[in-house]
Amino acid sequence: MVAIVAAAAALTSCATSTAGQALPGDAGDGTSTSRSGTNPSSRATSRPQGSDKPLADLDPCAVLNAAAKAKLRITTEGEPRNILGSRGCQWKVRGSQDTYIFGVGLLDKAGISDIPSEVPVEQLPNIGQHQAVLSRGASGTTPCAVILRVTDSSRAEMQVVAGTDVNKACELAMELARLVEPELP
Repeated sequence: MVAIVAAAAALTSCATSTAGQALPGDAGDGTSTSRSGTNPSSRATSRPQGSDKPLADLDPCAVLNAAAKAKLRITTEGEPRNILGSRGCQWKVRGSQDTYIFGVGLLDKAGISDIPSEVPVEQLPNIGQHQAVLSRGASGTTPCAVILRVTDSSRAEMQVVAGTDVNKACELAMELARLVEPELP
């Protein structure tokens, strides 16, 4: 299982739609679904790639500046996470009814074409200079992820849980991806 599935399951276990503390849970739920849409192409981005690991020096907790955090209503520092090979960071925004959980994962050794076939993805228009796909949560879960291609063998994943509202999660994941994209090589 790759980071997107594990992160989605972990983020889902943190989401609440009632008042109280959100706590991390297990990283896997055993759910599998079929891939929808087409397999993303492997075209190169127009940005130069200086190494075979262009994300190696990027801190996932530093990809959101103060203005980006303000747009997402994030008022806390990110918590570093390592989810199945993804260097990541997570932020929680507790509201009166729902807790929103934002996550950014950087994968140095797995590109978009490495997403397992059981993870459903939909092709999106490019976000900035990066090819993008969307992965909605499986039945009964609410995470949504926008995944950006950095190279054939690296990607960035922006994942959001928005209480029990997968449409809101996808809307916020798109916004998160638009804010992170300029920071990517």
